[in-house]
Amino acid sequence: MITLTKLFTYPIKSMQGTQLSHALTEATGLTWDRHFMLTLEDGTFVTARKYPEMLLFTPTLTREGLYLQAPDQQIALVNINDFLEMNFPTEVWGNHFTAKIAPDAINQWLSQYFPHPVQLRWIGKVPQRKIKKRPEHPLSFADGYPFLLVNERSLHDLQNRCPAGVAIEQFRANLVVTGAEPWQEDHWAVVRIGEIIFDVAKPCSRCILTTVNSRNARKHPNGEPMRTLSQFREAADGSGDIDFGLNLIARNSGIIRVGDSVSILQTKPPRLYRDNPAQQNTHAVIRPAPTEKAVEIEFAGKRFMGNNQQILLEQLELQGHSIPYSCRMGSCGSCRLTKLSGAVKALNTRALSESTVLSCCCIPDEGPLKLELN
Repeated sequence: MITLTKLFTYPIKSMQGTQLSHALTEATGLTWDRHFMLTLEDGTFVTARKYPEMLLFTPTLTREGLYLQAPDQQIALVNINDFLEMNFPTEVWGNHFTAKIAPDAINQWLSQYFPHPVQLRWIGKVPQRKIKKRPEHPLSFADGYPFLLVNERSLHDLQNRCPAGVAIEQFRANLVVTGAEPWQEDHWAVVRIGEIIFDVAKPCSRCILTTVNSRNARKHPNGEPMRTLSQFREAADGSGDIDFGLNLIARNSGIIRVGDSVSILQTKPPRLYRDNPAQQNTHAVIRPAPTEKAVEIEFAGKRFMGNNQQILLEQLELQGHSIPYSCRMGSCGSCRLTKLSGAVKALNTRALSESTVLSCCCIPDEGPLKLELN
């Protein structure tokens, strides 16, 4: 028998979640799940992929809004009624919509913890964002779909394969089920949990955030568990997706409870994955040069002095450049740049070709290094 064993909601995207015994299921997800998010002043979303310390902020819902505790134990109270009436342009993964901005005092308080000003945003009473591929469905600030389901026995299989410790919290799931065989969820197309029916939108492609310990915000030095997942869960279609869990869309609303039974109403052929034990070799880390040196870097017509110690993507971001990215660990290919001159050192064998580099997995080596968007 398959049952729902855990329920999680994350009021602020990329911050700590709350485990629940029951929750209201709505079109946008569990009530209040990712209804708030940090952005830059231009509305571009900010996540723990870039700032892992966001995982150490603890938001708690109150009758008026949010009680927010920072890693240094400072607190702030956010009243829903104080958000600006006007909607402002906002963006998540290239999805453009509008949202409401918190009062200046809250934004200034949050900005002290980041290297640049940030804003807290709320989706509002009527969310303006829609699922890209299903525009009839509203969406919160979640990456792409309202719900994320994880099979506990698939997690156990990963834990048995992985040399590092792996916790369920690293996968930021809403729904955790047990009783199914490992990876049985790959076949699911329509599931019912209690009285709620869900369509499986797609497998969930994972990113570098899974390598961050949610209790101390530290990345695993060897990129686990993504390194292990890449050995047997990389899509065979060449997309670079490394999957764990399922993205879901709810057909109806209602209460969902821990202990609810899970029924598989419809199945489908599973996505195919590469089974390549040698995959680990493609992720062998090449250490930066032991002696730090300056490297001249040119991008988008601007030059600056970088170094041979830090990831190229991070150096470009520190200069104010906005580089497309998703996984930040060399799987998705979103941050690929064209290399016109100079040399880099790659952290894995996929990060470098004759004329392009994955900026999230390359370190400047010899300048002048001249780059442009691919």
